[in-house]
Amino acid sequence: MLAKSEYDSVTIMRIHRRIGRNVGLILLPAICCAVSGYFGYSFFFGDRGLLAWRQTQDELAVAKHDLADVRAKREALQHRISLLDGKAIDPDLLEEVARGVLLESRSDEVAVPREKR
Repeated sequence: MLAKSEYDSVTIMRIHRRIGRNVGLILLPAICCAVSGYFGYSFFFGDRGLLAWRQTQDELAVAKHDLADVRAKREALQHRISLLDGKAIDPDLLEEVARGVLLESRSDEVAVPREKR
């Protein structure tokens, strides 16, 4: 009876070693797959992933367009300011500004005031 119980414990030890080896063989690839999955997910969906990069590129394109609009308005205002230079005032611009501010007109013209926005 003693021999049977030893046989059972030996069998249990063999099974335990086989399971340990198999778990050891599976554990490293499982960890590698988990790490690869984590970095793969971050590559696409992370804060600095492809989708975030694409959204940043779209926002940059909108900002560049807005910058071009602001620069065009600035150039137009600088041109208008240069026409109001003290040395040589453009007579047409002076008349336009005076009519707009004073609402004056010639006898054959009619000025209609507009509401300020």
